Amino acid sequence: MNEPLRTHPPRTPGDGLKDAVVLVTGAGSGIGRATVAALARSGALVIAAGRRAQPLRESLELAGLGHDRCLAVTCDITDEESVAAAVDTTVSEFGRLDAAVNTAGTFGPTGLVSEASQEDAAAVVATNLMGMWLCLKHQSRAMIETGGGAIVTTGSVASFQGHSGSPMYAATKHGVVGLTKAGALQLAPHGIRVNAVCPGSTDTPMLRELYPYEGQLTARARRAPLGRIGGPEEVAAAAVWLAGPESSYVTGQALAVDGGVTAGTAAPIK
Repeated sequence: MNEPLRTHPPRTPGDGLKDAVVLVTGAGSGIGRATVAALARSGALVIAAGRRAQPLRESLELAGLGHDRCLAVTCDITDEESVAAAVDTTVSEFGRLDAAVNTAGTFGPTGLVSEASQEDAAAVVATNLMGMWLCLKHQSRAMIETGGGAIVTTGSVASFQGHSGSPMYAATKHGVVGLTKAGALQLAPHGIRVNAVCPGSTDTPMLRELYPYEGQLTARARRAPLGRIGGPEEVAAAAVWLAGPESSYVTGQALAVDGGVTAGTAAPIK
């Protein structure tokens, strides 16, 4: 049967991500570190990018990746030259970029919108929104050259609702989903898919810094219909699925991995 409109993807679901070249930003801890491990299990070649070299090396070592199958690249996603250099290094070392999972982000200072400083607000925007845009910009350029790929951004449950603790965090995470959808529309003709993974409360260093007391974590867990906080490996599994050929007809989507928080309010049934 002639199917002239089915020209992509370059990889098939049967391939998985074996030997795919995948760049992970924010790879030094939390969801990024878990994503590196998940990609290693899938057989991918992994480039771990982040601000500090030592945590990146630790992520690669914990994932059990051989030196010929991985690379650590220091990268500050708020700096365009740094983002471009990370992509250029990836292509120089491995010949192409098949997929990218962008997990770098910040919650920023908490407090009332009436009391926040412009500098603090700008710093959250620089990382969560402008940084994500820079990643999308330079990663897509590399993928256009080689005929396609997949880019995963990281939103949040705060991409769908407000967050009283940090209005700018919520604003930037709403923006990530808008950027993801617009990017998906623009890049689809090039065979590039763009999707967002949107975690709820996930057991990462950032969450434990925000909520240092056990009672606070218990309260966060109770908000979820599933009754617990998530593990970074659960978010990573969703991100790897979005990056791989098993999701080859999925683009422009925001996938909540939140234990049901965004499904609505759970009430007892009488």
